[in-house]
Amino acid sequence: MAAVHWNRRGVAMLGLVVTFLPVPARGRRHDALLPDGVCGNREAMLEASRVGKAMLQQSLAAGMPWGDESLNEYVNRLGQNLARSSGSQQVFSFYLIYNHEVNARSFPGGYIVIYSGVISLAESEAELASVLSHEIAHENACDWGPVPTKDNLIELLSLVPGMVFWGPAGLAIVAGSGWAGRLLRARVSRSAEQRADRLAAQYLVRAGYDPRAAVQFFQRLQAQQERLGGEPGGLLATHPQASERRKKLEKIVPSLPPPEFALHDEAEFLRMRQAVRNYDEMYARLVGVPWPGQDVPPPKLSRRPPPPSSR
Repeated sequence: MAAVHWNRRGVAMLGLVVTFLPVPARGRRHDALLPDGVCGNREAMLEASRVGKAMLQQSLAAGMPWGDESLNEYVNRLGQNLARSSGSQQVFSFYLIYNHEVNARSFPGGYIVIYSGVISLAESEAELASVLSHEIAHENACDWGPVPTKDNLIELLSLVPGMVFWGPAGLAIVAGSGWAGRLLRARVSRSAEQRADRLAAQYLVRAGYDPRAAVQFFQRLQAQQERLGGEPGGLLATHPQASERRKKLEKIVPSLPPPEFALHDEAEFLRMRQAVRNYDEMYARLVGVPWPGQDVPPPKLSRRPPPPSSR
């Protein structure tokens, strides 16, 4: 799946229509953490939160945080509801980055970053909720692994470019760090991803969503990946393929109880998704890159020719 190719001209143009300012987490205290015994003692959790916050700031600095307060508030509210339904005692913060890639990240301490490409691809709030629930499941399962010490903070931050911009260049950066093997085994192992998918399906049921939405989202993701040249695989594959994850979920969903009743405002989701798709189309026209879901870039915007001068 092709990532967005940002260039100076495109960023400058898009800056005219979007104010990319990070939205602060709401009501978060520095010491608001999991109780002892969940993912470590209090000191370990404090250190994990410091590391996670530094990694979040690196991720936001490397990306383009969404400046629309209403969309940030919607994503945060949806994420908080899902976190409560999961039964987690963790304090979560959700951030939205403008990026066509269908992706999301979780960092130690309950910091979750979601790319706008997820919203653009989703066809329902339940599908968006399935992605957020997956990242919440990583946090609840402590998938970020052993907490590094302060001495390892700078070394660990060197992995962020590789995590945010995964590819040959990112792998080269990650390979130079002594933490690479430990972090990759802990955070992006295929078994951890599959466990997070199972937990996310359960969270959806508790929050009143049909867990089949996760299956439908993977079907859509698989179709997009195939249209863009095939699913990622081989040595560089850090996640199971979308088709593999879909098949496993199809076996799990029938065994889950019916979703608990809950009211969801689907109209709000559709408004928020349309806002993202509007920016997608505008960016594609300004910069000349393929619009998500399209094989070729749309024609660039052109100015109306000036009227002929009268003599």
